[in-house]
Amino acid sequence: MKYLSIILIFLTVSTLKSQYYYTGKDYGSEALFNPINVILNNGYDIIQLGNKPRTIFDFPYEHATKNVWKSMMHPIKTIELYGTKKFIKNELFPLELAVNGAQWVPNYTVHLIGGGMTYRTLIDWYNYHNYPAPKLFSLATVGAFHFLNEVAENGYYDNYNGDAVADLLFFDVAGVLLFSSDKVAKFFHEELNMSDWSLQPSFRFSNKTLQNNGQYFALKWQPNFSNHWQLFTIFGMDGLFGLSYKINEEQTISGGGGVIGKELVDINEDKNIKTVKLAWSTGLFYDKNNSLMASLKISDHIDYQVVINVYPGIIKIGNFSPGLWTAIDKTGKYMIGISTIWTTGLVIN
Repeated sequence: MKYLSIILIFLTVSTLKSQYYYTGKDYGSEALFNPINVILNNGYDIIQLGNKPRTIFDFPYEHATKNVWKSMMHPIKTIELYGTKKFIKNELFPLELAVNGAQWVPNYTVHLIGGGMTYRTLIDWYNYHNYPAPKLFSLATVGAFHFLNEVAENGYYDNYNGDAVADLLFFDVAGVLLFSSDKVAKFFHEELNMSDWSLQPSFRFSNKTLQNNGQYFALKWQPNFSNHWQLFTIFGMDGLFGLSYKINEEQTISGGGGVIGKELVDINEDKNIKTVKLAWSTGLFYDKNNSLMASLKISDHIDYQVVINVYPGIIKIGNFSPGLWTAIDKTGKYMIGISTIWTTGLVIN
C-alpha cells in the first residue's frame, strides 16, 4: 500500500488549471450533482440489476467491508487465488471477448473513464462551493463511493475478492491519475463533450429501499463534416449507441439503442467471478449545454421497462423547479419520485 501513499501525496500537491465538468448550472443533471448523490449513484450502482436487493439498510456492511479490506491488504494472494492468468486476461487487459470473461469492460468504462471523470468533477464542485482543499475532499469522496461499490457487490461473499482488487487497486487509482491531467480532462470535455447523466436517487421509506439510482456518462463527438449531427453513446449499467442532433448552440436531442444489465449471473461462486446477463434497451435524451434535462428509456429489464426522468429546469413553480421521475413495469404498475437541488429524492407514491 506504500505506492498509494505516494500517489496521494502527488495528487495533493499537483495543480489543476481549469474547471471542465461542473460550472454551477441550476438546471438538468448538473444541478443534482453533489457528493451525496454521487455516493448513492456510484456506491449502490449494482442494485440496478434485477436480482440485487434495493434494501440498502439491510446490507451486510460489516461482513462485506472486512472481506473487501482483507482482499486489498493481500492483493498478491487474492490474485493468485483468482488465477493470475485469468486475472490478467479477464480483469486487467481486453484479451477476453466472451461476455462471461469480459470483466474488463466495466473496469475500463465505468471505473477508469467514469471514475476518473467523477473525480475531476468533484474537484470542480468543491472548488465552486469554496471548500478549502477540493482535491482532498474529492479523493475522500471518490474513495468512499468506490469502496462502497465493492462492499455492495461483495455482499455475503466470504473469500478473497479478485474483482475488488482489480477495481480498487488498479482501475480506480488509474482513473484518478488519468484525469489529473489537464490535457486528458480537456480532451474528454471539449472533443467528446463528456457529461455525467446519472439518475435521481430517491428513498422509498415504506420498504426502506433506494430507487432510481445509477451512474451514467454520455459522450458526443462531432465529425468535421457535420454542423448538427454527432455520434452519441451513453454508458453505465447499460451501453447505448446512436446519434445526437444539435437543435441550436445550447440544446441537443440524442437517441440510441443497445443493451442494459438485466441480472447478475455467477460463473464461479468460489472465486466470486460473475457476469451480467444483458437485455435490449433504447433511449431518447434531451440536454442543454450537456446537462441532461429529460430522458426516456425503454428496455427488457426485470423490474421496470419504462423509465422517465425529468430534471430540474423543465417544471417550474415560481422559483421552485423540482426533478421528477417515474418507472413503469409490464403490468402497468408504476412508481413516482421527486428530487430537488437541496435534498436527495423521495418516492411519493
